[in-house]
Amino acid sequence: MENWFDFLFHASVGLSLFFVVYWLLLRQSTHFTANRIYLVLSVLLALIIAAFPFHYTVTLTPSASTPLSNLSGILSHQIISGSKHIPENNGVSWSTVLLYAYLTGTALFALRLLIQTWRPLRVIYSSEPKIRDGYYIHENDKYALPFSFFNHILINPKYLKQGEISEILSHEQVHIRERHWVDLLIIELLTVVFWFNPFIWLFELAIKQNHEYLADQGVISRGHSPVRYQALLVNQLMGMQVIGITNNLNFALGPTRLNMMKRQKTSKKKLFHMAWGIPVLAFMLVAFAEPQYEKAAPATNTAQSEATKTIHGTVVNEKGEPLTGATVLIRHTTKGTVVDRSGKFSLEIPVDGCELVISFVGYETIVKKVSPKKDNLRFRMERTIIAIDPGSSQAKKEVPASPPPADLKQADSKAQKDGPVFFVVEDMPKYPGGDEALKEYIESKKEEMLKQAESEGKTLKGKVYVNFVVQTDGSVAEVKIVRSSGSQYLDENGIGIVKGMPKWTPGKQRGKPVSVSYTLPITF
Repeated sequence: MENWFDFLFHASVGLSLFFVVYWLLLRQSTHFTANRIYLVLSVLLALIIAAFPFHYTVTLTPSASTPLSNLSGILSHQIISGSKHIPENNGVSWSTVLLYAYLTGTALFALRLLIQTWRPLRVIYSSEPKIRDGYYIHENDKYALPFSFFNHILINPKYLKQGEISEILSHEQVHIRERHWVDLLIIELLTVVFWFNPFIWLFELAIKQNHEYLADQGVISRGHSPVRYQALLVNQLMGMQVIGITNNLNFALGPTRLNMMKRQKTSKKKLFHMAWGIPVLAFMLVAFAEPQYEKAAPATNTAQSEATKTIHGTVVNEKGEPLTGATVLIRHTTKGTVVDRSGKFSLEIPVDGCELVISFVGYETIVKKVSPKKDNLRFRMERTIIAIDPGSSQAKKEVPASPPPADLKQADSKAQKDGPVFFVVEDMPKYPGGDEALKEYIESKKEEMLKQAESEGKTLKGKVYVNFVVQTDGSVAEVKIVRSSGSQYLDENGIGIVKGMPKWTPGKQRGKPVSVSYTLPITF
C-alpha cells in the first residue's frame, strides 16, 4: 500500500505541473485540437511516469562487519530482497487511518459516477431512437438540457424550437464524431482515483471546456450564423449539467466561451508553448527515478580474487563523530560501499591501489589515493564553509579552514539554541542595505581600528577568517576565528568588526527562518 501512496503522490505532482503549463500558456489559445491532445496526453504521461519510474543501478560492496541487508535503513531503499522484521503495533497507525479515508472517498465517488451514468442509460434503453446521419436521437421529457452520451443524443422537444434543433444536433454531432467521450471517460475514472487532488478536477473542467470550444467551432464552420447560435446558447443558460461523462450544451457558458467564437486565430508559433511540457517531463523522470542497489558479483576465478584486497577504514566529522551513511566509492567506477552506524567500512580495491571518493551531504568531498598495503584508514571530513566576500555580490565556497588557535577557539560563548545551523539555504541571509553596505561598514571599521593601532604604535597587516552564525532573529552569534592571521591583536580586531554588525535579515529554508553559518575574510 505504501507503493500505491507513492504512486498517488508522484502522479499528483505531475498533474499539477502539467496543468500549470496549460493554465499559464495554452488556455487562451484557439488551437483547440492541439490543446485537447496536450490535456489528455499530459494526464496519461503523469500516470505512466509515476507508475513506471526510471531505474538506475548502483553496485555496492558490503562491509565485512555489516550485512548488506542492514544497509537498507541508511539508504532508505531495500538493497537486496529478503524478509524485513516489522515491529508489532497493536494501536491504529496514521497510515491505516489515511488508507481508510482514501478508500472511503474512492468508494463514494465511484458510487456517484455509477448512479449518474445509470440514469441516462435507463432513458436510452427505454426509448425508441430516431436515426439521423448515423446518430441515435432520443426524445425524452426527463432532461431539459440537450446532451450527448457516447454516440447517443438526448433532447427534450418541449424546451426547443423547431429551428433550434439543427444547431443543437450539429453541436452534439461534433462531440460524437470527434469521440470526445473517450477523453471524458478517462478523466472521470481518474477523478474517482484522485478525488483528493484539486488539479484532477481542474483538468476535468479544462477538458470539458475545450470540448465545447471544438463543438462551437464545428457548428460555425458548417455555415450556421454565429449570432443565432450564441443566442441559442444563452437561452440554454439555465439548464443543469446531467453527469460528468456527458457533453452538455451549456457547459462553461459565459463571456470566455462566447468570446472564443469571435477571437482571432492564434498564431501557429504559439504552439511551441507546448514545449514547456518537456522540462516538466524531464523533472519527473529525474525527481522520481529510483536507485536499485545490488551486491557486487563475487570473483569467478582465482586470478580475480588475487587481483583485489579488502581494506578497512573509518569516516568521522570534524568532532570525531561517525558519519553514518557517507558514501565511499572507487573513483571512476560504480563500485563502493556506505559507512555503517559506527563509522566503519570495508571495501575491496585493486592490489595496485586506487583513488577513493568519500562524500556526504554538507561536507567537502575527499579524494585520496590509497593502497591495500595500508589498512585501517581514517578519513576526517570538514563541513562545507560558505564565505562572503564584501567586494563581491555573491557568496562563494572556501577551502575548509585549519583549526583555530586554542586561545581564540571560544571567541563567543553564546550557545546557539535556534535549531540546526545550515550552510546553504534557499534564501541566504542579507546584510541591511546589501553587499555594498556591508563593504562600507567593514571599511569604516577598519579605518577606525587602523587609526587606533597607529596611536598605540601597533601594526595591523594580514588576513583573518572570522566565522559567525546569523541566527533566526537576524542577530550575529558564535563569532570565532577559523583561520588565524598569526597575530592575536589582528584576530581580536577581526572579531570586533563582526560582533559590531547590526541585525541581518535571517536566512530561510522552506519559508521558515533558520540559522546560517558564514565565514568572512578580513584583510588589513
